[in-house]
Amino acid sequence: MKKIVLSLMLAVGTLLTYAQTVEEVMTKYEEVNGGKNRLKAIKTLQMESVMKMNMMNQSFDISLNSIRERGKLYRRQMGGIMGMGNSWTMVTDTAGYVLIPAMPNFGGPRGGGDGPATPSGPTISKMTEDDLRKQQHELDCAGPFPMLIDYAKKGYTAELQGTSKVNKEDCYKVKLNMKDGLSAIFYINTKNYLVQQVDATDEMAAALTGFGSMMRMMGGGRRSLKASIMYNSYKDIGGIQFPMKQIINIGPVETVIEHLDIKMNEPVDEVWYKVK
Repeated sequence: MKKIVLSLMLAVGTLLTYAQTVEEVMTKYEEVNGGKNRLKAIKTLQMESVMKMNMMNQSFDISLNSIRERGKLYRRQMGGIMGMGNSWTMVTDTAGYVLIPAMPNFGGPRGGGDGPATPSGPTISKMTEDDLRKQQHELDCAGPFPMLIDYAKKGYTAELQGTSKVNKEDCYKVKLNMKDGLSAIFYINTKNYLVQQVDATDEMAAALTGFGSMMRMMGGGRRSLKASIMYNSYKDIGGIQFPMKQIINIGPVETVIEHLDIKMNEPVDEVWYKVK
């Protein structure tokens, strides 16, 4: 009898879960996280952050700056580590560039390795048309997860894949399919409709983690990359909920990013548009 009751309870829970459509979940997400109109009204979004990571048995605090101007600019500046200079990724509506600093501690005669010599100075590489096209979504400023806002009008599709537990919290599991093969799975809390976790692979994982430029520095590709990102410590900024902390897991490696300051709708310094 107990087994029958338990089965009925599970069945009812499943029915209640699927009573929500993906459209209802996404609409509720927009409402709770500031409202569609307020999110779409963001013209610029600038974040000052610190990345805490371990590399080669050493701990590092790396400064990060992320600058977005809607439809015009995305730039991510990362401080140098282990003798390397600063690096950055820059995307506009017409071109994209990546600055790869000189790496005196890696490879080649200066790094003590057997590979080819590292360049004497930083190298600026222009993105291919394919890379540029796949990063145009970075020009969106609609909050911490702009790809979720008005997703259908952007040509994206979403599917509700039931629910899943994240840190013992029930979450809607929503798969968002973007353009050019980009996709990610968002775990949205069933109670407060905040994003708890995002799982992504390949190009989308590189974009969400911001590790694309770093992987280029190390000579690695972005294929077969798998990342799981936890979001917490939400803070109300101008009526919009922003996660101030994210924990990135790529295999056994864990990296923490903490946002120190977030500014919305403030002018973007023209220096961020310069390729230097």
